Amino acid sequence: MNRRKFTTAMLGSPLVLLSNRVMAKVGTCDGPIVFGTTISESGAFSTLADRWRQMTVAFADELNKTGGISVKSCNKKIPLKFIIYDDQSTPSTAVSLYERMATIDKVDFFVGPDWSSFGGPVPPIAEKHKIPMVAANVATPALYHRGLKYFWGTPCPIVPLWSVRYFDMVSKMNPRPKSIYFITQDNPVARTITKVWSKKAEESGLKLLATETFPTDLKDFTGMISKMRAAKPDIIYISSFDGASVPLVQQMRHLNVHAMDVHHIMLSGSLYKQVGKDIEGMTGELAWYPGIEGPYSTFVETVLKNSNVDVFDYIFTFGRVVSYLTMVQAIEKAGAVDREAVRKALYKGTFKTPAGDLIFDEYGYPTNMGAFTIQMQQGRPKVVWPPEVATGKIMWPSPTWQ
Repeated sequence: MNRRKFTTAMLGSPLVLLSNRVMAKVGTCDGPIVFGTTISESGAFSTLADRWRQMTVAFADELNKTGGISVKSCNKKIPLKFIIYDDQSTPSTAVSLYERMATIDKVDFFVGPDWSSFGGPVPPIAEKHKIPMVAANVATPALYHRGLKYFWGTPCPIVPLWSVRYFDMVSKMNPRPKSIYFITQDNPVARTITKVWSKKAEESGLKLLATETFPTDLKDFTGMISKMRAAKPDIIYISSFDGASVPLVQQMRHLNVHAMDVHHIMLSGSLYKQVGKDIEGMTGELAWYPGIEGPYSTFVETVLKNSNVDVFDYIFTFGRVVSYLTMVQAIEKAGAVDREAVRKALYKGTFKTPAGDLIFDEYGYPTNMGAFTIQMQQGRPKVVWPPEVATGKIMWPSPTWQ
């Protein structure tokens, strides 16, 4: 367990490393208010989250510059402190750490963890100890339908709204595409996205030419690409995590695939670093990007800048930040550092984010968190849809895929 770490960030203080034992004063006005979380700083998910410790510290620092969290019953603002452990990308480790934070560290509230594989075993710890938990990137809807009363999540975007703005854009393009071809990584998230959006693509008037699925470890896409080329789709929709699609994108370029647009649901800085200019002109989604103005946007941009985190490089960052913002607002709405009052504030609550309102259903799942359509233009992502928040103009048909 030598990789577990503890961090605090408080008003006027630098990063402090303390002993593992923390004496928190749960539910008092004496402060600070303590959020407990784990981050996948090592292990399989670390490439997605290895800068989130710095970001979390920067979040507390920036909030505490204003005094902290406003608590009406205390008639003052109370500083925020985080307790952070490395869950090593292992669900069983996360379970033991959240148990520790509940019983030894005695945190006030839980934020995090991430990933659907954690969303099964970890929330029952919150339920057991009656500690409200706002998890971050736990995307699987079924995990919220277990009768849990202390569990909420902020996956951004949610599957039912993942590509809604993209297909709205497509419907307004000239020339308008007529056909679409889905190619899907064989994992639960990608399959679910294809299931939802292949149906909605047909409902929008596009002819569905195929839905091909590939194993995560596939390296030779030659046969699949040959079938794709023969079908001559106007849109190629890649439903895959960025790492698994690296050889697919490279081989599509090598074999001169042509389309009006190639759309990748997880277009990211990580993919760009691996394939370079091969993703030029591709479209994709981001939950939010600096330059899109909304509640807390200046605050979040400052936090990201101070921690050197680019949401294009770390595409799940926004869900993390929103989990923090949501818990802060829930405490302010409750008006007390009281777990039951905060639980009531979270239930079917509405909370502000830089991407718009987040609204929870009765199961703790957000109902309206979509994504913005981006396009790679000259090596940088540009928000191209919707037009009212765009930071660039869509290039259609994509000139690099003609």
